[in-house]
Amino acid sequence: MDTHYSGLSRINHWLGLIFVVIMMTLGYMMFFATDRAAGNYAETAHIGIGFFAFWFILWRTVYRLRQGFPKTHSSKLKNAVARSIHYLILLILIVLILTGPLYLFTENEALTVFNWFSINLDLTALAAIHEPVEEIHKLAGIYILPILLIVHIAAAMLDYLSDN
Repeated sequence: MDTHYSGLSRINHWLGLIFVVIMMTLGYMMFFATDRAAGNYAETAHIGIGFFAFWFILWRTVYRLRQGFPKTHSSKLKNAVARSIHYLILLILIVLILTGPLYLFTENEALTVFNWFSINLDLTALAAIHEPVEEIHKLAGIYILPILLIVHIAAAMLDYLSDN
């Protein structure tokens, strides 16, 4: 197995980071908006950008899982921890890109992409899962993903600064 990430993997990583930062920023803006207009603006942008983030993150996740993770550390423990964090981040991203549209569709709300087009799947038969799905989306986006990203960044910095 390789010991380095390919150029495409590095590009995917940084494009994914851009999507994640934008989506998290807009999510926090929606969650903490003090007036309705700001919240609606952030929500419209979050949903519109989220449509494109959905496809990119889905593709990136499938690509990463098919390629696997290179063994970048000499220590088996470090490799196991790094791989676990990577898998958790990918899992949370998949949860987010699935629960976002799902909690719109379970109330028969359309996913509107910047007023260019809308996608609507009437999943009102699943209305009972609307509230849990919304809470999972918020919990994962506001708390779990940021914690995982902080751990990932801290580990990368420690690895970079260490001699190993």
